[in-house]
Amino acid sequence: MKPTIVANGVKLSRRLREYVSRRLSLALGRKQYGIQAVKVRISDQNGPKGGVDKHCQIHLTLPGLPPVVVTEKGSDIASMVDQAAHRAAQATDRLLSKAKAVRHTKYTVPVTETSLI
Repeated sequence: MKPTIVANGVKLSRRLREYVSRRLSLALGRKQYGIQAVKVRISDQNGPKGGVDKHCQIHLTLPGLPPVVVTEKGSDIASMVDQAAHRAAQATDRLLSKAKAVRHTKYTVPVTETSLI
């Protein structure tokens, strides 16, 4: 799984991009092999003003299931990524468990008396 990382208004270093990739792979664990695409958007709403104005959005695409989208706000990029990755893993767990809980009815051939003879 190689996430697409998009930064708007924020300069992300190579080290921070590697941190985002590593944190997502640790949070998602074995589930990452069933994920088709991962997109991480990090943006700064207020620019150089500072404050709690940075947003981190993680968008996971799973085959045959609705996408998982998690948004987190904060001032520190690393802590936002940590929280968003944790919440994305929880949401993916919930979605996959609901998908497995769907029971499909099994077709059975009706048995008649003439077919037994």
